[in-house]
Amino acid sequence: MPELSQLRTFTAVAEALSFTRAAEELGLSQQAASKAVRALEDELGVVLLERTTREVRLTPAGTTLLASARDLLARAEVAFAEVRDVEAGLSGTIRIGVSPAIGLTDRTDAARALRTSSSRVAVAFHEVRPAQLRALLRAGELEVALTRARGLDEDAISTHELRPSTVVCCLPASHRLAKQDAVSVAALVGERLLVPSPPGTPFTDLLLARVPGAIPVEARVTGTGVILSELVAEDAVYLMPEGTGVPPGVVARPIAGGLTLPLFVLWAAGRPSPAARRLIAVLGVPGAG
Repeated sequence: MPELSQLRTFTAVAEALSFTRAAEELGLSQQAASKAVRALEDELGVVLLERTTREVRLTPAGTTLLASARDLLARAEVAFAEVRDVEAGLSGTIRIGVSPAIGLTDRTDAARALRTSSSRVAVAFHEVRPAQLRALLRAGELEVALTRARGLDEDAISTHELRPSTVVCCLPASHRLAKQDAVSVAALVGERLLVPSPPGTPFTDLLLARVPGAIPVEARVTGTGVILSELVAEDAVYLMPEGTGVPPGVVARPIAGGLTLPLFVLWAAGRPSPAARRLIAVLGVPGAG
């Protein structure tokens, strides 16, 4: 089958009607240009160019091929450009895994960071349990993941710390603290704190470390926003990323003095993908690894 480089050389010669000028344009020697066209003719079994000591002329077969070759080369260049854009993170769909603990503000910031360089980039968020994120990254089903746990204990996963997420205290509207403009960490001592998993798991331990003295109550359902439906029944409080909507009967109050949770981007070990590099450049913590 003819090679694209042969077709490109033939097109240059056919348009210039000169091996010398075509070779200069392509950065080839005249001998290499002539050899490429001859190889194309041998492959097709036709004469494409008539050569004399004074001129180069297209044969009818050459004229027919030139018309198609221009279109084929143009489409090939478009295809190559699209591939380069995907590799550079300038087009295509970026699949991001997020744990239920990643709120709307974090997702919006990530999408904006990834789409700043090109409007042709689409971002698809896939909410999965933290235990599944690493397997999906290794399998290539996700390009990056946002999580609260660093995961440095796994050689197959690389990570970088992003800017932290501000959290608010969500509580039933009937709760004694709901009337306050802001809730202090000290006021949460002895309160029932809704957690997505048992103590001893990374995110639950992270929450308990933020509000020492709280009583953990494991939620029976998980998912962004869904876990808040249990607050009223459990008469509990929950720490939620700022910006997440709350259901009826639940209010969100800022935490006095501010409280944050860490945020990390994870990717399959090796050179960071364009998506990971972009998130680190826009949202990364300087000097973090």
